[in-house]
Amino acid sequence: MDIKSIPNHELERLKQKAQEISGSKTEYQNEYSTLLTRRLNHEPIQYIEEFMPFYTVQLKVDERALIPRPETEYLIEIIKNKVVKPKSILDVGTGSGCISLMMKHLYPEAEVKGIDISPFAIQLATENATLNGMNIEFIQSDLLNEVSSSNFDLIIANLPYIPSSEIETLDLEVLNYEPLNALDGGDNDGINIIQNLINQIEDKKYKDFEIFLEIDERFGQKVIELLNNYDDVELIKDLADKDRYVYARR
Repeated sequence: MDIKSIPNHELERLKQKAQEISGSKTEYQNEYSTLLTRRLNHEPIQYIEEFMPFYTVQLKVDERALIPRPETEYLIEIIKNKVVKPKSILDVGTGSGCISLMMKHLYPEAEVKGIDISPFAIQLATENATLNGMNIEFIQSDLLNEVSSSNFDLIIANLPYIPSSEIETLDLEVLNYEPLNALDGGDNDGINIIQNLINQIEDKKYKDFEIFLEIDERFGQKVIELLNNYDDVELIKDLADKDRYVYARR
């Protein structure tokens, strides 16, 4: 990456961050040079800025969890328009906690629980709940292994869904900085972890709930086949008109 490839709006954001660090509107060149070098080394602008907006909340972001994507932000909009007053919400693969935080924001009376296999992600999600003054329980768990309750009426899962064979083709910003275990969905077209979640839900005999899954646009039909004993199964498109989400009920 060279400086010509960095958009002007990003350069302006780096300048503002440098001024913030230096505490000066005029004497910030050393700080700016350091930040610019980080960006030229492909570090994501969000990690450099440390904080980012997500829908209506503010998030701390760093290498402990993936940077929330616009597709996930649009998922919040879909849920808001489709779900009415859930009482108990489970966010599987919470990462930065962005989905859990928005569920608590939209449904303040609901009990919200976020789980993630990564202790570092759980730590970050907890910090974000504190940052936004929200009471959310975060638990380190490999899918549902450490979840004792089965009384959820809304389950949201944004799990790793990129096939293992494609991980090395990702942009350097992702490969060198973001946690790859939050992206690698395994060898079976990237749906291994999603399939494991659906199997666990079956084994634990969850009932009377709605579920939303964020998926790879290419494998929507495969995911739908895993939900053959669910009702109202629906493939939903994202803003780019790609099959990005699956909704189901049982």
